[in-house]
Amino acid sequence: MTRRLTWGCLLTLSACLTACGGSRSDYSSLEFPGGQRSAQARLTSDIDGTPILSWLEPDGDETVLRYARLGAAGFETPVDVVSSERMFINWADFPSVTPIDQTLWFAHWLERAPDSAGAYHVATMISRDAGVTWTAAEQMNEDSTEAEHGFVSVFEWDGAIAGFWLDGRELANWSFDDPDALLGVSLRLARYDSSGRVEDRRIVDELVCDCCQPDVAIAESGPIVVYRDRTEDEIRDVVVRRFVDGDWSAPANLGNEGWEIAGCPVNGPVIAAEGRDVVAAWYTAPDGFGRVRFARSRDAGASFAPAIDVDADGAYGQPGIVLDADGRAVVSWWRRSANGGIDLVARSYDVDGTASVVSIVAHETVASPVDVPQVVPVGDQYLFAWTTFDDGGSVRVAVLDL
Repeated sequence: MTRRLTWGCLLTLSACLTACGGSRSDYSSLEFPGGQRSAQARLTSDIDGTPILSWLEPDGDETVLRYARLGAAGFETPVDVVSSERMFINWADFPSVTPIDQTLWFAHWLERAPDSAGAYHVATMISRDAGVTWTAAEQMNEDSTEAEHGFVSVFEWDGAIAGFWLDGRELANWSFDDPDALLGVSLRLARYDSSGRVEDRRIVDELVCDCCQPDVAIAESGPIVVYRDRTEDEIRDVVVRRFVDGDWSAPANLGNEGWEIAGCPVNGPVIAAEGRDVVAAWYTAPDGFGRVRFARSRDAGASFAPAIDVDADGAYGQPGIVLDADGRAVVSWWRRSANGGIDLVARSYDVDGTASVVSIVAHETVASPVDVPQVVPVGDQYLFAWTTFDDGGSVRVAVLDL
């Protein structure tokens, strides 16, 4: 369910005429509550629909995971969740602070394994007082394999906590005796009870794309996960699976693009749901030209209409998605700018398929994106967060009226 907040007028919006096909963006920039060199932002919402912005920020030899609520006058004072010298920093693999209910919150980050150059694990903490105090850190993945574990997607499931992650422990089994063996990353799930005790761990897919973030939404029928799959023939298309009758359904290919690529594109899909209405967006490039695509289901994810191209001319992907209660979907993504650099853009799709013009949220001077922008609803507007690499780099936030 998409949580919406009755918000009123957050700020007086300023109109900005942009250069993307003559499209017009009505937006207002918000003051980011953190410091310079902040990055890896994530947006979630609490049970009342209040946006929660979390991010990483350097502090001497340590890195701090912080969050801040959005209030009527802007972001409130940041709260520190955890600080660590061993925090693993990856622009595409970012931490989270996720409200589960009024008081139960869940936080995760990546912690480097001791005496290891590249191995890391998923560290977690729970708060039972809405993010004020936190339990001692624990580990989501139960193994101690010298491998990568990350790309976590946390969600509320029947009043408790669950999280998908990409698990690379099988890659540690590579051997000179069988160098051609197909080893890869698996999609795994941990489910917690309301006290924070892990009650179930399972492998959902034994072979998936190595570092494309999965995403999950709760439809009328239950959780639906979307991720980039991987076949033995290196086809890396996006699939969805539903939790039905106590188990995960077989993967259903959303676009059937047949994208054959021998490496990970580092470009995960996104999904959102409202009752029986489900929407998804993803990046693909089977013919060498990047596209962002969109598909909708009207039966809680049991089937999807044929995919359509949101952008087939200069798309870099890293999409975001929001689904309103009336069925209106908003898709965001990075694309090549007509004036050099890249633009963070967004457009909406009504239930009947009518698309809005493309609106520019932000412009960056880098040649290609190394950031995964975030978007959540705020009243009748949309809150975006991304990392800029101009002026020393930092997280930026803005509200867009589409």
